[in-house]
Amino acid sequence: MMKKSIILLTLVALAVSLTACGGKKTSEKLPDSKIEVDKNTPSWKNDKATAELDWYINFDWFAQVWGNDVSSKYITEDTGVNITYLGGSDDKLNTMMASGDLPDIITMDGSNPFIKDADKFAIPLDVLAEKYDPYFLNKAAKPETLKFFTRDDGHIYGYPNFSNTKSDYEKGGIYANQAFMVRKDIYEQLGKPDMTTPEGFISALEAAQKMGTKDELGKTVIPIGVSPFTEENPEKNGVFNRTLADFIGVPVLTKDGKYYDRYTDTDFQKWLKVFVDARQKGLADRDMVTMTKDDKDARLTNGSYFAYFASDLNGETDTMTVWANEHPGKEYIAVNGPSSTTGNKTALPGNSIEGWTQTFITKDSKDPQKAMELLTYLVSEEGNNVMNYGREGETYTIVDGNPVLNPDLLEFKQTDPAGFEKEKGLTTHLWLQDSALLSRQMGLSQFPKALQQAKQWTLGYVVPQFELAGLDVYLSKASSRNAEKINQNWSQTIAKILDAKSDSEVDQAMDEFIQYRKDNGYDKLVEERNNQIAANVKKLD
Repeated sequence: MMKKSIILLTLVALAVSLTACGGKKTSEKLPDSKIEVDKNTPSWKNDKATAELDWYINFDWFAQVWGNDVSSKYITEDTGVNITYLGGSDDKLNTMMASGDLPDIITMDGSNPFIKDADKFAIPLDVLAEKYDPYFLNKAAKPETLKFFTRDDGHIYGYPNFSNTKSDYEKGGIYANQAFMVRKDIYEQLGKPDMTTPEGFISALEAAQKMGTKDELGKTVIPIGVSPFTEENPEKNGVFNRTLADFIGVPVLTKDGKYYDRYTDTDFQKWLKVFVDARQKGLADRDMVTMTKDDKDARLTNGSYFAYFASDLNGETDTMTVWANEHPGKEYIAVNGPSSTTGNKTALPGNSIEGWTQTFITKDSKDPQKAMELLTYLVSEEGNNVMNYGREGETYTIVDGNPVLNPDLLEFKQTDPAGFEKEKGLTTHLWLQDSALLSRQMGLSQFPKALQQAKQWTLGYVVPQFELAGLDVYLSKASSRNAEKINQNWSQTIAKILDAKSDSEVDQAMDEFIQYRKDNGYDKLVEERNNQIAANVKKLD
């Protein structure tokens, strides 16, 4: 599922020290409950008080406005809580933490280093639930998720969105978010070539180049492009951090359950050289490393790629919808792409138990009871139904036990997802969404038509990776700094590799990377990751 936060740890250390356990309610007793609570009834149903709360979302691209869409209006009607959404970057979060002047609710990426210091700025959700809304612990939240997020002090500070448990995977219907896409018309004209082997991959790209098909702007179609290498993309370095490795089935753990070095895997290195070969032959996007999100969007909306390797399929909703709507029969479809040369199976990660983000109720919350009631509401199945479907009888009906959007709304969502998001807001208030529940309820109909075939394709390859949950969140400060430096060096190494003129240049760049890791605490980093893997396994038992 979606990682965008990278925080300079020196600033984190400064901010946490300045926070000094800040927050107005750090030493104050929580106010008494306004109502008599019941573990079998969510408190929002009995508490008719209203509240105006500030909710900070730590993503600089976030610009949603509460109350402008159908979904948020229904949520406010039910809970009595009106939200002022605030968006921002890591710099803003650092400033807030340092000042100790916090909004009522904070949502941040689950890998954000501030999470490990949640006890300094957040009220434990279990404490809030016991006092104000025991329904949260009894029925709304997932037992496996609660267990996983319970810390050594016995408290739960943040609750995730998109937390998929073992039970969710057993129920089925969970999709992956990576795909190897090709333009249907070109692919069929080429005879549906096998692109799973290095030889077939290069051969198909060469054949596509020889066709000389023009895109919407009259330019020759580029044989292969990949997701951008920018911060706007959840996966840095295009597909060369994990997507390529997932497709070719590179293990994530060794046979004895330890952290596996995927970058030096022989098969991964072989496929890296295939992409280098494609670059050398002029078959790949010449701007692959420097391309911005806007550049990539323009290429996809103009049909400028024959093949596109997507590390964030959901992020291509608008671009692929625009192209498909205007060019029926030429839409992008998912096919089997680069595959193992050693017999490993493609293994694409679905959202795991740690989810994507975590949401906290801060010690500065003006009304912790209403904040807890809102969180319980949004976590529960009833709240998810309102977030995702609206009101029964107004925007959806129940069919075979599941909510189904009215036909006009479903058509709107599938053909104009951007317009639907702005006007209706259904499924777009993501921050406590249960994506597994949504998948089971809606199936493929939750996705725009342009992505449905690709999402269906992922079902055959999706796997959970519970052991890797939050792998780098609780690293020591030294290892966190080293992990960041190594990641930056890997980005530089990938750029060198993709511009290499020979296999020997690739090997040299890898040797330099391996030495850099060794000189920057890699062995200790792996040791700490293995400790986290062991801790995860224990929690998951």
